[in-house]
Amino acid sequence: MQQFQDIQAQPKKRWFPKIFWPAIVILCIILGVLFAKAYSFGSKVFVHKSSFFKKVTTLVFSGSTSSLKGESEGRINILLLGYGGEGHDGPFLTDTVILASINPETKQVALTSIPRDYYWEDGKQKINFAFAAGYQPHHDFNEAGERALKATDKITGLDIPYFASIDFKGFEKAVDRLGGIDIQIDNSFTDSQYPNDTFGYLPPLIFEKGLEKMSGTRALQFVRSRHGTNLEDSDIARSKRQAKVLDAFKTKVQDLGILSSSGTINDLLDILADRAHTNIEPSELLHLAEILKSPDVKITSESIDLEAGMFCDGTKEEVGYVIFPCEGVSTNQVQTYFKNSFSNTAVKTEAASLILENAGRDPEYYNLIKKQLVNAGVIVYEVPYRGLPLSNSAFYKVNEDKPATISYIQQLVSTKALPKPESMTARTDLVLFVAGGK
Repeated sequence: MQQFQDIQAQPKKRWFPKIFWPAIVILCIILGVLFAKAYSFGSKVFVHKSSFFKKVTTLVFSGSTSSLKGESEGRINILLLGYGGEGHDGPFLTDTVILASINPETKQVALTSIPRDYYWEDGKQKINFAFAAGYQPHHDFNEAGERALKATDKITGLDIPYFASIDFKGFEKAVDRLGGIDIQIDNSFTDSQYPNDTFGYLPPLIFEKGLEKMSGTRALQFVRSRHGTNLEDSDIARSKRQAKVLDAFKTKVQDLGILSSSGTINDLLDILADRAHTNIEPSELLHLAEILKSPDVKITSESIDLEAGMFCDGTKEEVGYVIFPCEGVSTNQVQTYFKNSFSNTAVKTEAASLILENAGRDPEYYNLIKKQLVNAGVIVYEVPYRGLPLSNSAFYKVNEDKPATISYIQQLVSTKALPKPESMTARTDLVLFVAGGK
């Protein structure tokens, strides 16, 4: 039997987004707790069509916060958007498009980054254009967010009712107002291709292993760096850096007692008023803040990986370089990827072993499933199939103590897991006979 290890190959660097989602998540925490003090800024930040006064009076007189859409189903979806802002080339093109899924019971937050070059089929454009397309007709951030939501709904197959957006300067100024944040750098690296504001490059950015207190500009460079040495040019490495910045930001807010400091609060609100926007109601944000400020919140992040066999890159005449589902990958498989965001980390943790056999007639489909299993963290043993071809996949659970992996594979091959037959002598946790495809 041949064992396939979960080796993370390094994808091409040019398409990964310039990510600064920590500020967007912190935005939800700060605004949710402080919205009452933000009355003079509310019409700028809360962009839903009803007036900010109506939003506030509804909360005041109801005497309670509002549950969020999706909360009763155990999944609150929010689209996090980051853009350059005025003074940047393509100021409202979203360099960051992240699906944030929150489980209010387990306090798990799963962040899935969608590359800015992902092809938006309905718009015949890259996904980063959707927000700008909605903004352009009336310079309306609500319309911008709604257009981005519709585009992402179609790609993911999920109902995403909310968005929150922020620009580069909003992030930098928020960090600076806190007096900077302390980041533990795990690996030394240098980025010699970090862009400046004149379409060139800054002098090489050097990050040394150890604790560093970072300004807003430095923190933004740390999370945006895409060409670092020492294996820091991969999406996995970048995701870890983003998580560090979020943790550092949240820790600084808690340590300084920001939520009880009226001066800092007013300064942060002043920053966010012109640079952050959301369609989440104030009463919903207050409830969301109660969830996110819990010490039990667990944040995981991942991005689409070209090496996994599900997504490919190429060019389209009208837009140039794009990312899209590989040939043979169904819409259902792509949507399953996004729906599995909560279980992806758990699958890696379980490290289940699985016997895999090609029981169908489509080797391309079999290889695609194999790649996805390996990249998900399943330990795969490939065994030659000796029976008659099957029309549908068959999936057996030898060890039931791998619930996340079982759930993941059931969705991956659209087949329910069955108890192991008495005649089956497999010593792995699971057994999968792959069939289907074309």
